Amino acid sequence: MERGVAKVLGGDPKGNHFLYTNGKSVIIRNIENPAIADVYTEHPHQVIVAKYAPSGFYIASGDVSGKIRIWDTTQKEHLLKYEYQPFGGKIKDIAWTEDSKRIAVVGEGREKFGAVFLWDSGSTVGEIVGHSKIINSVDIKQTRPYRLVTGSDDNCTTFLEGPPFKFKCTISDHSRFVNCVRFSPDGNRYASAGADGQIFLYDGKTGEKLGSLGGEKAHDGGIYAVSWSPDSTQLISASGDKTVRLWDVGSGVAVSTFNLGSDVQDQQLGCLWLKNHLLSVSLSGYINYLDRSNPDRPLRTIKGHTKSIQCLTVHKADGRSSIYSASHDGHINILQSICHSLAINKHNVCCRLKWYIYFFHHKNIYILFIKTNVYIVQKNVKLILQHKSVIKPMQKRRDCAFLSVCQ
Repeated sequence: MERGVAKVLGGDPKGNHFLYTNGKSVIIRNIENPAIADVYTEHPHQVIVAKYAPSGFYIASGDVSGKIRIWDTTQKEHLLKYEYQPFGGKIKDIAWTEDSKRIAVVGEGREKFGAVFLWDSGSTVGEIVGHSKIINSVDIKQTRPYRLVTGSDDNCTTFLEGPPFKFKCTISDHSRFVNCVRFSPDGNRYASAGADGQIFLYDGKTGEKLGSLGGEKAHDGGIYAVSWSPDSTQLISASGDKTVRLWDVGSGVAVSTFNLGSDVQDQQLGCLWLKNHLLSVSLSGYINYLDRSNPDRPLRTIKGHTKSIQCLTVHKADGRSSIYSASHDGHINILQSICHSLAINKHNVCCRLKWYIYFFHHKNIYILFIKTNVYIVQKNVKLILQHKSVIKPMQKRRDCAFLSVCQ
């Protein structure tokens, strides 16, 4: 997760799974039981976005190099169907037409910021123009006649008709970056959300402005994502003000405000409405299942490492096993029937996990007591030999000396 950058969550057409990216992987989770997960790991570079085809048979994923990989979802091997490079640069968003035959991609291209092409040949079916800076978001109307809309760092959205898709107009209602554009499922409207805290609504067929949500501002902070309800009457918005809001589109009024915390890590960078589930993703990387009956407390929060895991072990006590993992993201995760996460100053953690966990951070030694999940710090430990790189698993000898191995 990156502060100030939207995180795109995608859902399958049947509403059974959602997906997101982390590092070089695409993670697919069951919406009812997120512990059931699948991981696609064939990208050689960091993956930014992944989207299901409306047919549900394929997923298109894009990475920082500008590569688009289209791969099978019906087989465990996730065989690669096609691979394209529509432009050189980070791909930030992807959209399919409702017949799963055309794909639009946008991002940080060098000579152009977007492309739209046939999924099975790569042949161009239009041109995405009208922006002078990076395009952050794209969406395609899922009913005919097709329309395509984009949002950019130049504070504008563009409206295209097709196919083949041709530029119709530029809309400059936002005063700051446009982070997200999304058509309603019925195609009658689309919404644009920006860093200015505003959400504007437009006619899905003509691009004519219909109004805004929340009056002068929808959120006190920048808005990074919006997602429509299946019946197109409501939508949710995720903001840097650490809230997610549920809107009644007809009246333009917020029905509910979900407060996700007060820390910087609680900023909301993405959201998804899938069937009856409302999801949001925090800057911390946590995925929240929102509770409409209790807006101040999520129904469930999915926690996990956001960087590479350096150490892993199993601890057994009282007939119960626990998995302890330590990561470069500065967290030790404890996987039991309930998952816990301990943050140690947000710095790299490397350790040997036994009854106690020992690890170094600068001149301090941290000792975590497994039974209580409480750690103490032995400060300003003088090291005879200074580690010059990442510390690998450490062990404690019988004479209480430490053995640590550097990478």
